Amino acid sequence: MRILVTGGTGYIGAELARALLNQGHDVVTFGPSSNLGRIADIADDLTVIRGTLEHKAEVFNTVKDHRIERIFHLGSMLSTPSQANPWASFQVNVVGTMNVFEAARLFDVPQVIFSSTIGTFALGAASVVNDFTIQRPTTMYGSGKLYCECLGRFYKNRFGLDYRGIRFPSVIGPGTTQRTVAQYNSWMIEYPALDKPFECFVTPATRGPGMYFKDAVRSLQLIADAPIKSIQTLNYNVGGLSPTPTASDVEAAVREHIPDAMITYKPDPAIMEYYASAKVKVFDDSYARHEWGWTPVFGSLGEIVSDFITEVRTSRSKYGL
Repeated sequence: MRILVTGGTGYIGAELARALLNQGHDVVTFGPSSNLGRIADIADDLTVIRGTLEHKAEVFNTVKDHRIERIFHLGSMLSTPSQANPWASFQVNVVGTMNVFEAARLFDVPQVIFSSTIGTFALGAASVVNDFTIQRPTTMYGSGKLYCECLGRFYKNRFGLDYRGIRFPSVIGPGTTQRTVAQYNSWMIEYPALDKPFECFVTPATRGPGMYFKDAVRSLQLIADAPIKSIQTLNYNVGGLSPTPTASDVEAAVREHIPDAMITYKPDPAIMEYYASAKVKVFDDSYARHEWGWTPVFGSLGEIVSDFITEVRTSRSKYGL
């Protein structure tokens, strides 16, 4: 199958591209990134297109010229830069997604898988949220993602597009460089694995739902391959870690492998303000489990930390470390 991965040289996209190649698919990646380190080992096996989502001609030409049969739409402007530049965020995340859906409609791409976020839940959300909890995001990133979830549902109902969406919690994995509200989870493991000190920017008691990056990739593959009759809810929470760990829980798991890890705490007031309003502690993914068989492979903090440290120490160049 000829598959397009937008954001395909990024954090999750590169791992997805690698997994799709291993399945025998023809893979095209699309995005503005010049950081090709994550796909250096597979660069000769896929097609890399440099482009921007907000320019519809670039999106249309990629889909048309490569006769794309499935799109994984992962490309977006993330939460922190979206807050800093909401105007650019709208163009990339909303207009760019509209361009992807239009390309699918005009060039007969049967299926689009969209990546959304736990950030669509905010005002009024209780400690447990499921796929039918009311979504009232307060950030530009969350607002744009929620609109696109609704847009995908519209394209399914109006044009028959096989649209499927996944909402990720914090995704834990090596090699990310942007400081987001939940990035402490990854850096608290990555820095000690590299023998570097880490000053954690949240309190030890801070907690938020998370999952491992390998499980994030696996969830995308599972939902894409599920029979269409199984996809009833359309936009799904997917989770990993249960119970949801605190920052101090992550630290303790790291110290089981690296007892002398240099970890200190200096909470960032702006980020702690976010956590004061972020009430979600349990990301209920029961609909994904029931409808298309989702279950994480890395369901415990110990499993994630152990594999993460191994990845960092054996594949530093792959993650740009």
